Amino acid sequence: MLPSLSRGLRLALVLALSAGYVTWHGHARLAEAAPKGGGDDDDGGDDDDSGPKDEGDDDSADDKDQPAVTAGGLFTMKTYPVNELLRPLTITQNITQLRLGLGTDLSSLGAFSSVGLSLEAQYGVADNFMVIGGFTSAYNFAQLGFYGGFEGSLLYDVVDIRLAANVHRFAVAHLCGDSHDGMPPSGCKDPADMTGATLLPLPDGKYSAGKTQFSLDLGFPFRYSFKPEIAIIALQTLMSIDFNEAKTSDGIVQNKTTPDLLPSIGIATNPIPQLSLVVFAQLRVVDFNTDAGNFQVPVTGRVEFSPNQQLDIGLEFTLLNIKPPDPQKPFDNRFLSLFVQSRFGK
Repeated sequence: MLPSLSRGLRLALVLALSAGYVTWHGHARLAEAAPKGGGDDDDGGDDDDSGPKDEGDDDSADDKDQPAVTAGGLFTMKTYPVNELLRPLTITQNITQLRLGLGTDLSSLGAFSSVGLSLEAQYGVADNFMVIGGFTSAYNFAQLGFYGGFEGSLLYDVVDIRLAANVHRFAVAHLCGDSHDGMPPSGCKDPADMTGATLLPLPDGKYSAGKTQFSLDLGFPFRYSFKPEIAIIALQTLMSIDFNEAKTSDGIVQNKTTPDLLPSIGIATNPIPQLSLVVFAQLRVVDFNTDAGNFQVPVTGRVEFSPNQQLDIGLEFTLLNIKPPDPQKPFDNRFLSLFVQSRFGK
């Protein structure tokens, strides 16, 4: 039987689900309340033909450089922005986005020795509410996850709420000098060291599958553009609420049912409309234990090129932990991923 959550965690889940319900159904009620004929003010304005006729021309001149949008400032597929920072946080209603990724380990001693695949999807149920889901993997499927949930606007195009169920397992890196699967320890040699010295305890490029966990991921995706081409992004995931423990093969608990803290922050820029550059870092504090050595700080850089509204092509380079334990260095553990995104719909 799954361990019970504390009263505070149950309250957090209820609030998150309630906010998602309000964002979805609130949009529909606003649409029903909107006038369909332009309103009495518009009808009254049509009766007076004596006013100046050139005001519309001035507005057209001021707006000629603005992207074409539908009523209410929402995009259609034909007018969906090429510029990443002009795209809404929640994908537009009836538009589907699919992302296919292929990655490989680039660590010092395991470069190109393993691969990972991912397939993720987003679908706009309403202009301020979307469902999300996908499959991710790495290290020859030793690490993998399935997730599904929703993201809805709390303040449109500024901050959302994101809640997803996540069944996942992490890969366990083999370290030089450690024994695994009943095999005796073996040293790893640094090819750059002509003395043949053994490296301890660096990952040797091999991974074992960890234990499977079920979690709920809660986030508040946030974006604030303080310049048209520069924005702050944060909190794609804030915390992960675990429902079971993850143990090693010898019974050592690696991750308790205590929630994990996972805040992130980064900066995004579009030097030209078709090119997006993003750098973001995440703080991973397992079981909210902030003791030194118990947390990780992965940092990711992403380059994305968008030739049109329907297609994105990108590359992500991740340093898996820039605060590793000695004698590891921030650049020792790396991962590279190529991805393609495609959108289709109305």
